[in-house]
Formats: sequence, structure tokens, C-alpha cells
Amino acid sequence: MARRFGVRYLRRWGQNFLADRPQLERLVEGLQLSPDDRVVEVGPGLGALTVELAKGARAVVGVEIDPAAVRALALSLRDRSNVRIVEANILRTAVSELLPAPYRVIGNIPYNLTGALFVHLLEQPTPPTRIDLLVQQEVAERLVAPAGGWSMATLGVRVYGTPELVLRVPRTAFLPQPKVDSALLRIIPDAEPALPRSDLPSFFDFVTPFFQARRKQLPFVLGRKLGIAGSEARTRLRVIGIDPARRAETLTLEEWRRLFENVRAN
Repeated sequence: MARRFGVRYLRRWGQNFLADRPQLERLVEGLQLSPDDRVVEVGPGLGALTVELAKGARAVVGVEIDPAAVRALALSLRDRSNVRIVEANILRTAVSELLPAPYRVIGNIPYNLTGALFVHLLEQPTPPTRIDLLVQQEVAERLVAPAGGWSMATLGVRVYGTPELVLRVPRTAFLPQPKVDSALLRIIPDAEPALPRSDLPSFFDFVTPFFQARRKQLPFVLGRKLGIAGSEARTRLRVIGIDPARRAETLTLEEWRRLFENVRAN
């Protein structure tokens, strides 16, 4: 019955259970848990990782959306006094209020949750000191890529902190087996974002059109956005030291900041 429930749960929520014991142990080792850690776990699911977190951390709060999984976890974790399960949608949860700071966030998440979850966690009033999430390997590689292959998500993460690909986990370690490999992605948020928090909504509104037209050179989007001729857009870019022939994916965080502040000032 437990196996039938587990497979039904996983298929319903698009989550992949890390069923390979050696890979689970390797993951836990990569998490570098400390006895003083307070951990928010995203999507405990069947509780395999939750048990390991409870062994190594001071306190664990699991945020689980599925009521049936919450009931099952209440039984399987009833002897773990340092674990609390909250039935909620993580994207609608005030994560920073679940545990006293400092706290960490750990999880094996559905792939379609990745982008929205990173934003939600990094924008918390008191962000976690560290985020460790199992994500699609391709996504992890894109987020840690050097400038030259950035996506909008890469830039968004870099505004808030530094990403690191810690380890790769093969698809064969999961049940049900996904079509892609996974990776443990770590983000260490900076004390403050690269731009003032009050400027971030405007900054992301500004950069989004460039990534939506990522095959176009910068003057094309800048000219349309500001209602200026391409020649003027190229001149503006040269003034701040950016080659007009470049595309959005090649700019560094510092170059995006310079371009944003230049446009806003003028």
C-alpha cells in the first residue's frame, strides 16, 4: 500500500523520489549539515530525505502541499521530535517565518517549480543563509555558467547571490525515473542584493525584454524600449563601455547594472 501511495503521490506532483540509497547518502554528505542547522525542507514527499535531515540538523520544518503525504509523514516521523510538517504551498508561504534566523532551505523539488521557487526564497525579508536544491542538471549548469551563456534566471540568481553546482545525480537514482539527470545546486545569498531592493522590480522589468529577444543585438531592444534610433542606442552602449554588437546573454551583472542606471539617469 505504501508503495502504491508513493508512486501515486510522485506522479501527481511531478516529484522524483531519490530511491538509490548510496546516492541519498552522497547527497546528505554534500549538504554538509551541522547540528545547529535549522532547515526548511521543500516538498518532503515520502520523507526519505527528511529522516536524514532530522538526524543531522537541530530543527526541520517540511512544507508539503499534498494532504495525503502530510498524513503519511505524521505517522512515519512521529518519533522525530525535531521535525514539524506544514501543509502549504511553498510559493505562498512566508518561509522566513517558519524558523528563527539563521535558517537553511533544502529540497528535492519538481523541475517546473525551480525558477519561481528561487525567486520566492531569495526575496524573503530574511532570506536563508544557504539554499540547496536538487534541480534539473541543465538548469543548474545554466545558473552557474560564466557570462556568455546567461539566461534571465541566471541573472536573477546572480543579483541575490552566488550559485554553485555541488554534485550531479543520475536519473537512474530516482523513482519514477525522469528523462534527465539532476544536480544539487547551492546558492549562498549575499547580505544585500547587487542593487537596492527598492530598485529590483524596475531592474527586472528593464532586463526582461532583452532576454525575450535574446538573439537580437542590444541596440535593437534598447532602441525599441526607449523609442530612439539604433544609432543613438549604439552610442549609449559605447559610452558605458559595452560593445553594441553583443547580445543579452553575454552581459555580466555589473554591465547590466551600468546599463540600467544609465538609462534611468537619462
